[in-house]
Amino acid sequence: MLPLFRSSLQRGLVWLLIGLLSLAAVLLPASGPMLGRAGEQPDVPAGSQTLLVPPDQKPQGLVIHVGLRVKNIYDLSLAAQSFMADGWYWLSWGDAVQAVLEKLKIEPTQIVEFTNEIEPAQYSFSEELPEGIKLDPESTHSVYVKFSGKFYINDVAQKQAPFDRQRLEIALEVKPSKLSEGSNRIELIPVPIKQLPISGEYTSVSGFSLSDTEWSRQAVHHIEPISQQVAAPLLGSNQPSVTYSRATAVFTYSPDPWTVFLKWLLPLIAVMGIVILAPSIDGALGDVRLAIPSAALLTLVVLHDGYKANFPPAPYMTYLDEIYTYSYIVCFAIFLLFLVGTNAHSRSSDSEREAVTSRVNRLDLIVQVSTMAGFLIVASVGWFS
Repeated sequence: MLPLFRSSLQRGLVWLLIGLLSLAAVLLPASGPMLGRAGEQPDVPAGSQTLLVPPDQKPQGLVIHVGLRVKNIYDLSLAAQSFMADGWYWLSWGDAVQAVLEKLKIEPTQIVEFTNEIEPAQYSFSEELPEGIKLDPESTHSVYVKFSGKFYINDVAQKQAPFDRQRLEIALEVKPSKLSEGSNRIELIPVPIKQLPISGEYTSVSGFSLSDTEWSRQAVHHIEPISQQVAAPLLGSNQPSVTYSRATAVFTYSPDPWTVFLKWLLPLIAVMGIVILAPSIDGALGDVRLAIPSAALLTLVVLHDGYKANFPPAPYMTYLDEIYTYSYIVCFAIFLLFLVGTNAHSRSSDSEREAVTSRVNRLDLIVQVSTMAGFLIVASVGWFS
């Protein structure tokens, strides 16, 4: 009986180690190729294309200077990819732009719109204020607007979730197509952050710290049948198009490390700590040992679902997904280990029981060390890859 059991344990140990190493090999490169596939765009005709404008590029048309001050940022929901914001924006322009506005009969409040605003019928509010402002010495005309709205987060960072920094954007874009064609083309030029900061009094978000604010400029090419212009070559189409100017205020938030640890890591560490310590229970207590990994597996599923409910679906494995997946396999592997050990104890004779217990305990120690090493490898390489 004992030689047969020894051979069975050796084979079980080999297969267990092979399984854990194979899992690590699968998990570690998971974010690379899967992210590559997720980033590939389908071959669908695009009706628009957005190009980043270098900050030092000189404007090619008429200029309107843009300023923004966000007083409140609240109701942030990464799962719904949205947030609420209140504040003010200013536009300032010279006589040449004013002549174009009067010629085309465009009101100052109709010059720009928020392109990433969502559910405007329910949340949008704007009010023109009587005060004037000069964002530039040569700008003699201006409009001052108080606003409130709900805004869309186009890309929620999840590659290293929940440790990713999140970018909340408020995009102002020229609204009338007549101000984006020919000699009437308007370019929005943001006022530098140092001259006019964009973050106000209540822009802090619970669980995050505001780490940076900046402006970015974009040129947005839209295919529009009403346009009289020749299509932009970048769209690869002969249809008429319009190029709109966009200025985007970007608020970058970094997750608070202590909040991340308490909310996401501490429960996982507590559950897996119990699982990894479970093999230290004497091999003779088979029923007690078998109950631990199965209960831990159910707990992990609940914790993982709670984590996923706080983020939108992602077509790739996030950093915490990799750790959870490895944890699932560890629970299953330790359950198999306990199953083999319990069967060996029940089938061994009294004279063999001491030797069987010794070998089971030795195998338990090897599995404990192997799983800990696997955790360190998956966590480290998954973070740096």
